Amino acid sequence: MLIKTPEDTYRAYERFLRKRNFRKAYQCLESLLHQFPGDEALLVNIVNLAYFDWDNYGMARPWLIKLTQSRSVWRDYLLLSRGEARLGNGPRAREYLNRAKELLDKRGSPQDRKEAKAAFGEVEDWIKYWEWKLLSKPKVEKIVTAKEKGTSPPAGSPDASAIRSASEGMSSPKPTVEKPQGRSLPKPIEKPAPPAIPEYSVPVSFSLPGVEAQNEFQSAFLSPLKEIKLLIDYTHLTIQGGFDELLCLNAINNVERYWFQIETVKKVLKYFRGRVLLCDEVGLGKTIEAGMVIKEYLMRNMVRNVLILTPSALVSQWKEEMETKFGIEFMTTDDVEASDDPEKFWNGKYLIVSLNLAKSKKNMPVVTRRFYDLVVVDEVHHLRNRTTQAWKLINQIQKRFILLLSATPLQNNLIELFNLITLLKPGQFKTEKLFRQEYLMKGNLRKPSNRDKMRELLRDVMIRNTRSVIDLKLPRRFATTLRIEPAETERKIYQRLNNYLRKDGLNRLTLNLLLREAGSSPFALKKSLLQLPGEDGEKQRIIEWVDSLEEVSKGKALLDLVRKNSEEKKVIFTQYVKSLEYITDLFKRNGIRHVIFKGTLTAREKNAAIEQFRDEAPVLVSTESGGEGRNLQFCNTLINFDLPWNPMRIEQRIGRLHRIGQTRDVFVFNLSVKGTLEDYVIDLLDDKINMFEMVIGEIEPILGHLEKEEGFEDLVMGIWLKSANDGELKVGFEKLGEDLVKAKNEYLKAKSFDNEIFGEDYEI
Repeated sequence: MLIKTPEDTYRAYERFLRKRNFRKAYQCLESLLHQFPGDEALLVNIVNLAYFDWDNYGMARPWLIKLTQSRSVWRDYLLLSRGEARLGNGPRAREYLNRAKELLDKRGSPQDRKEAKAAFGEVEDWIKYWEWKLLSKPKVEKIVTAKEKGTSPPAGSPDASAIRSASEGMSSPKPTVEKPQGRSLPKPIEKPAPPAIPEYSVPVSFSLPGVEAQNEFQSAFLSPLKEIKLLIDYTHLTIQGGFDELLCLNAINNVERYWFQIETVKKVLKYFRGRVLLCDEVGLGKTIEAGMVIKEYLMRNMVRNVLILTPSALVSQWKEEMETKFGIEFMTTDDVEASDDPEKFWNGKYLIVSLNLAKSKKNMPVVTRRFYDLVVVDEVHHLRNRTTQAWKLINQIQKRFILLLSATPLQNNLIELFNLITLLKPGQFKTEKLFRQEYLMKGNLRKPSNRDKMRELLRDVMIRNTRSVIDLKLPRRFATTLRIEPAETERKIYQRLNNYLRKDGLNRLTLNLLLREAGSSPFALKKSLLQLPGEDGEKQRIIEWVDSLEEVSKGKALLDLVRKNSEEKKVIFTQYVKSLEYITDLFKRNGIRHVIFKGTLTAREKNAAIEQFRDEAPVLVSTESGGEGRNLQFCNTLINFDLPWNPMRIEQRIGRLHRIGQTRDVFVFNLSVKGTLEDYVIDLLDDKINMFEMVIGEIEPILGHLEKEEGFEDLVMGIWLKSANDGELKVGFEKLGEDLVKAKNEYLKAKSFDNEIFGEDYEI
């Protein structure tokens, strides 16, 4: 078949590589480099193929040289130096080695220098060996010639027979190769025989005329060389090499790395070659695994650009995860630049894009025109139908690596599986017609007929870790919501605020903030009201009412909760600093020992606060940002003084306590004031779908089944904006509640279907 597109060529390269047909794989990459001559990632690939898979330095050399012309990386020069040294080109090897050392001194990290020490030592030994061989060869030839002619050797020279006997009696350590699992190295094509390296432990007998000659011979011949370790070639010597050790592990922050995630990432990189369907059960960290793959490829200079496609509601969450945990700054379709300068945005190196926007008539040609090194698609069950624009978009995108993520890839039938696998590995199940004939029960698209063969093929493209297999057993979680009657002044504040906001013409973002603050506490609300322009009388009246308050109903309920079991450790979360200040002042006045934890503290102050909470104080009061990345398994009681409207943030709070390492049942208490929007939100999440007792991570796929482009927070705000009174507000939330219940049922059905089809057969 005639290969037309770069995508086809790259797939052919992977196919030849799997078959170990290195020459044809090389030709595919060579063809791609003619089309994309400046593509560093392609250069890295062809170097990997020739240097490591094929063990052919001669084929790798020109591409390595080209790579050094497009970038200055010390490891590239090290590879050149090592290759030249092993071929006996000492001066050139020395030149490349010096350049590698210069670059390492300028840009290398302490870890780089540690790795380089052994690598440089190996190359130095090869150079010394060839230098010694070059210097000693004329002297040895003279001795051998003299012996054959029956004449005496030159004065001061060792006997040739002594040289031969010494050489024959000494062992020559050979390079040791630790082969990556599942791969075998081909025979080297341009590899010199290993040097005969004397060892200290071998006794040598000489028949020499004088001690001086003996010492001269020993100093020339017994220069010890380190045993060459090809394993270093696959790990520490080159970051383009194997994936037995992950470089990214020391470069990520606020990530609790579990063994199954690390092994999953290694398998994705090493065996799946960056094209895989990740279907871990909810809560096991697919996003973390994808982030680790991205970071690893970037650190190895194997990708230059990354495109993440996700439902609109998850764009900001992906951006935050990539920046805070992996230190990668992505541009997103939520940013102003996306609309102000579309050309600059779509040419960005790292993009997080709403799938809905990417597949639009306007953007799809722009997205498919470019070649991406790595594409990540989240919630890929949205691609289950091959006739949709979303599926066609992913199929047409030119990409080298692709990760598809979903906890429940199957929703209705097994044809959806065929459609997803076709995006990853076209031809894995041949055609849809043959797939139906060979793998499906006649008349039933949900039942496989050849389960064993299907399992075998799926293992080539899919990983699915389950809680039971990795033995992830957490204690139970119990949730209670306390709906609090507001005091009369509080009720007036909230009612007057609603009237004021509906007629004042404020933008949506400001409305959202003020309504959420009002649900938290009147003191949080006051700060933002003071910042609004103008001297509106109604606004001033609300502020005066807030100033008249000494206590609020939430504060009294909080005191009762904390006092019930005063020595039991409790974490109290709030979104706003003014609410935190009110809580801490309340505790001071009532003699409750507590620790403050917020985002403005330094790292040292945060560590000290956690230690004090663990060892002394029974209560920790934390803002949203303060709690990020901190695990508090020694505590088992969480109090939500207020709640974000984003359910994923609520899960993050709970996850600080209810995670691996927690040994006791976890108790969650939610406080809400009746009549506030926060109260409606809690009713939806608690009463309708019982979110607070679900597995952490399940809310995301449930919201995905709502099949709405807006995020949950926008849905809440939309209901308020469309409602002229409390009656309409109630109707709007009842309708959203029905949709949520339906979405949860759809998710549970899909989860059951996936468990039935996949079981526990695709773990790492």
